[in-house]
Amino acid sequence: MTLAAVLPQLITEWSLTSTEAGWLGGIYFAGYVASVPVLTALTDRVDPKRIVVISALVAGMASIAFAFFAEGFWVALMLRFLAGSGLGGTYMPGLKALTDQLPKEVRSRGVTYYTGVFALGTAFSFLIGGEVAGAFGWRWAFAAAGLGCFVGTTIIVAVLPASGTSPSSAPVLAAFGQVLRNRQALGYMISYFGYAWEMFAFRVWIVAFLFFSQMYNAVSVDIMTATVWATIFAFAGVAANMAFGELAIAFNQRRVLIGVSVISLLAGAGVGYMSGESYGVVICLCLVFAMLTSGRNAPTNAGLVAAAPEHLRGTAMALHATIGYAGGILGPLAAGIALDAAGGIESAGGWTAAFLAIAVGAIISALALLCLNRRGD
Repeated sequence: MTLAAVLPQLITEWSLTSTEAGWLGGIYFAGYVASVPVLTALTDRVDPKRIVVISALVAGMASIAFAFFAEGFWVALMLRFLAGSGLGGTYMPGLKALTDQLPKEVRSRGVTYYTGVFALGTAFSFLIGGEVAGAFGWRWAFAAAGLGCFVGTTIIVAVLPASGTSPSSAPVLAAFGQVLRNRQALGYMISYFGYAWEMFAFRVWIVAFLFFSQMYNAVSVDIMTATVWATIFAFAGVAANMAFGELAIAFNQRRVLIGVSVISLLAGAGVGYMSGESYGVVICLCLVFAMLTSGRNAPTNAGLVAAAPEHLRGTAMALHATIGYAGGILGPLAAGIALDAAGGIESAGGWTAAFLAIAVGAIISALALLCLNRRGD
């Protein structure tokens, strides 16, 4: 989320349109989608630890390169794609490494903790990116992000055990086909697409939206800057992720996810239609929306892990991440296109259109589980 923290500065410095800014936000997830099917599927055959370490180093070097060499849209686009490909080899392969170590009866809770800590990292990237950029410039914010990858790699090398599972012998294409024929798993995958569309579009654009609301309402901010509020929203999302994960364990997972998706749709539309209201109203609505979007992460991932065949869990996670994070590409872009079409980043009508585009993700999540995952009851 470092790019989201400094996006208003880049829009001004590089004279970006909202559509181009949306591409910069979404291309990170395009890199993720390009690498994750290969690297996560490999975890059924190769120790996930190796994949995570190499990928984390790639992500770190891409962020450092962004700090030194990004001078405009096209170079930035390429380097964000490369950084996203590093994420493709760390997030889901890391989750596979974790679930390989856990007994089946506690995997859902392990997924909840893992995704919660991941959300903590995104929260701190808002805060650190914004504070470092404010003190030293946006290039140092990306340098700090790259350093974080190297610190994480050191911890992984020292602490993460080697996988003790036996490699799968199933042919790769047959394994993908077997997973895709599992309607219950497919429902969670498409629901994850909607989750990623909504959550990453919100996170990419939230700082720019809060800048608009501050200027629209002539709000003077000294301590609670837009990046601080974005961090608070992300922290609230961590709590919601843990809470909804436990709720899905205690009750019917599918029904919990459908209910949260419907409420999230209403909240997202509410943010859009109230975008021209007072700054306090906007902050409260964004807080609720952030919790409802982030809260779907853990139960959706846990549902996929439970629905996947044991010997093809890595392949299922690869498809889950590929289909899901495609939403992370399209959501920020759709919001940027809606902004340009409805008046731009300085227009309340533009932000209404953007948040309606963002809320489409909740519709996709609910419909996927309603239509494809009936056996979840």
